[in-house]
Amino acid sequence: MSRFTFQFFTPILFFFLMLLDGQLTQLMSNLSGGTLTPVSHLLLIFMIYSVTQHRHSYVVIVALIIGIIYDSYYLGIYGIAALLLPLIALFVYNIQSTVFTNRWTRLFTIIIIVTVFEVGQAVIISAFGFSQLNFIDFVVYQLAPTLLLNVVFAVLLQFPLEHLYKIGKSNVRYN
Repeated sequence: MSRFTFQFFTPILFFFLMLLDGQLTQLMSNLSGGTLTPVSHLLLIFMIYSVTQHRHSYVVIVALIIGIIYDSYYLGIYGIAALLLPLIALFVYNIQSTVFTNRWTRLFTIIIIVTVFEVGQAVIISAFGFSQLNFIDFVVYQLAPTLLLNVVFAVLLQFPLEHLYKIGKSNVRYN
């Protein structure tokens, strides 16, 4: 796919992934009987790979817009995902020469990014008094199942995403 095609379809893809994440999260929560809350983060997984195709300013702007939509659709509190998603995109863009050296670093990057997003979101919500955070319950019932679910997604999607974004064929941009 050409770079122009990626620029056109990336915001649309991110939007649909954000909606799919919500549906998968609801499905997984229902399958666990409401005890666990594994949160799907396909959007973050695809965002990590998409930094190879765009300039940092484009990725940050798209992440900001998707973050605002995410906040309004899921959280009802503006500013949390609108802050975290662009920061994550910028962080991954700046370390992409390390992230895309092999599959293990990509997998560990996904684990770190999902953890930062989930913990950051919970801490911000708790810090502003929108909810009380019981850290042990959060880790056991939300963070651990979320990491497990997203590691499975990352492993299953690794080869298709490498092919789509042409990872490993000297198409990764490091500037």
